[in-house]
Amino acid sequence: MLKQNWRVISFLERVGDNLIIVLAFLSAYYGRTSLLFWNDLLRLGLPFEGETLLPINDYFVVLLAGLIGYSVVLNLMGAYGSMRLTSMWRLLHISFVSSCVVFVVLAATLFVLKFPISRSFIGLFVLLAGCGLTLQRYAVLKFLRYWRRKGRNFRNVIVCGVGPQALRLAREIVSRPELGIHIRGFAVLDTQGESLEQEVRVFRTQLQSSLQVGRVIFGVNEVCKALEDYAIDEVIFTDIVPVMSEVEELILACAEQGVRTTIAADIFSVGLVKSGISYFGGMPLIHFQTPPGDDWKLSFKRLLDILVAGVSLVLLAPVFLVVAIGVKTSRGPIFFRQTRMGLNGRLFHMYKFRSMVLGSEHTLRDLQGRNEMKGPVFKMRDDPRVTSFGRFLRRFSLDELPQLWNVFIGDMSLVGPRPPIPGEVSLYDRRSRRRLSMRPGLTCTWQVSGRNEIADFESWVKLDLEYIDNWSLSGDMVLLAKTVPAVILGTGAR
Repeated sequence: MLKQNWRVISFLERVGDNLIIVLAFLSAYYGRTSLLFWNDLLRLGLPFEGETLLPINDYFVVLLAGLIGYSVVLNLMGAYGSMRLTSMWRLLHISFVSSCVVFVVLAATLFVLKFPISRSFIGLFVLLAGCGLTLQRYAVLKFLRYWRRKGRNFRNVIVCGVGPQALRLAREIVSRPELGIHIRGFAVLDTQGESLEQEVRVFRTQLQSSLQVGRVIFGVNEVCKALEDYAIDEVIFTDIVPVMSEVEELILACAEQGVRTTIAADIFSVGLVKSGISYFGGMPLIHFQTPPGDDWKLSFKRLLDILVAGVSLVLLAPVFLVVAIGVKTSRGPIFFRQTRMGLNGRLFHMYKFRSMVLGSEHTLRDLQGRNEMKGPVFKMRDDPRVTSFGRFLRRFSLDELPQLWNVFIGDMSLVGPRPPIPGEVSLYDRRSRRRLSMRPGLTCTWQVSGRNEIADFESWVKLDLEYIDNWSLSGDMVLLAKTVPAVILGTGAR
């Protein structure tokens, strides 16, 4: 019944998608014609190439290509699969990516084949199609979830496990009735455990009787009997590490009866570590990683780094020249190059305007006794190696301007933990090395929080890890906004 419903919904979605694409095509054609009319009448100066559109018959090639292109891309992105666990952001992602792909393919094809068709028309077409596809899927998703709340089109599941994963999963399912998932019972596969009764009793207490999520059943045989007695659509395995052999046996039993099985990917339940699944040559792989992982927003962060660093290098060229002249008032090169450690331990050369006397690195050992920072990092407020002009540079962080080049080429980012020296990293404990899990930056939390006041390396690491664990694009924007006054007022100086 559930598969039949899914096939009907999928078929209706395909029909609806094609209708939306046709409507988007007609709206783009006649809407652009209207815009051209008002543009000519009122001289609005809209950026549309061409004075008039060709007859609509000449544009049917775009419609045909759009129907085929959207069909292929939407299929590849799984747009016609089950929407039970789909979020609004995923719907938007599917529509946005498919529209971008179709636009690029259409524009490139028409350019290569020299078809005299307006690219602005194609842009308007895919924009309307993308918006229409998103709205249609949103409406379908809302309807299905309303339908499930009424007790229709639900799935019966058995959760195998009575540990923290099972508890978390149960509470999530019960709190989201729109998913249409009914838990018929919990299975205990490890029936040999000495504290089994106590474990089950604690689990029932944690679940609370008000959840009403079924009974606890014991052993593989009882689960197989439950598959026969109840209309079970899926068996979900959690907390599987101690019962691997029983899980394998039960998966085979479910497969023989055509019942779907799922294994919770966060197998080890280790706090901040998040899991994900990918496929390599048909082999499913489970990945474990800490935040921010492979979030797509990191790609946008990198794009922002390139744009801001590139523009800044051009606009600040006169400042670079003035600072370079000032640096040459003392003997030595203009730039100071030092090996630092970047993303996941990659070595790179970090560039700064030289602010110390020539050969300052060789005298560092003599000053270790005056180190003001507790931990594997050196910090000294009145460092005798700093030149008079270097103090001015450091006060307003001008010595760090050349690191914009490191940002531009990808060694660093605008925002991120400061890149450490390899010798310091060799003294890190295991937890502190997680600072290297994100691309190092020009500025970060500790620099806009009064870095002169931080004299404990542990506090520094804590701020960096909090930044990594709670990373967001908006957070980066806030830190960049706070950095500007800190630099101008010199409050971020070392």
